[in-house]
Amino acid sequence: MNLWEQLFTTQISEPPQFELHWYIGLLCLLAITFYISYRYRDKVAYQRFIQILQSLQLIVLYSWYWGNQMPLSESLPFYHCRIAMFVMLLIPGTSKYKQYFALLGTFGATAALAYPLFDPYPFPHVTILSFIIGHVALLGNALLYLFKNYEASLLNLKNVTVITFSLNALIGVVNLVVGGDYGFLNKPPLVGNHGLLANYIIVSSVLVAAISLTAKVLEVFLQQRAEKMIQEKA
Repeated sequence: MNLWEQLFTTQISEPPQFELHWYIGLLCLLAITFYISYRYRDKVAYQRFIQILQSLQLIVLYSWYWGNQMPLSESLPFYHCRIAMFVMLLIPGTSKYKQYFALLGTFGATAALAYPLFDPYPFPHVTILSFIIGHVALLGNALLYLFKNYEASLLNLKNVTVITFSLNALIGVVNLVVGGDYGFLNKPPLVGNHGLLANYIIVSSVLVAAISLTAKVLEVFLQQRAEKMIQEKA
């Protein structure tokens, strides 16, 4: 199988088994994205680069899905990070919903790169490259938004809970209709399958806690940076 066939094959095999240095590389990529996104948060060129990278990744991935008539159980954008990718790209301005998806994208991309779950295709396959590139771009887009526009007063625990449980209810309905596992609501990683209702409650509760923790960490970081800048100017 040549490189082109490896990139775009529809022949299901096994997820790639990466060695330790690959995972270390993903963690380094994660750290670099955090650093660069903060360092160049005001640079229009970096913002455009991340947006274009995300756009190209989504276009290539969904062109492959639809061009090969992949089943709706796999080819719809109803994973949490995919939804966040589209929101960060297409929804203008600032709002509590965009801030929610920026926080979700920050946590989701971090978790995905720290504990990657690849599709069952050989490396380098379009879905695997899309997974890595897409989550890096999502993390960059989400961080750029949060570093410039985060407002603690926009979202409270009640807002996060309502949005999360409503979003997962919608994803759960989509799963029932198309027979998919979007949002990992049918087979949650790490904790396993405990039935639809229990999975829904577990995944939603974990996301509420994770988004709230991400917001708190961000608030502390931004506050510390602001205090440091004041001290440097004094």
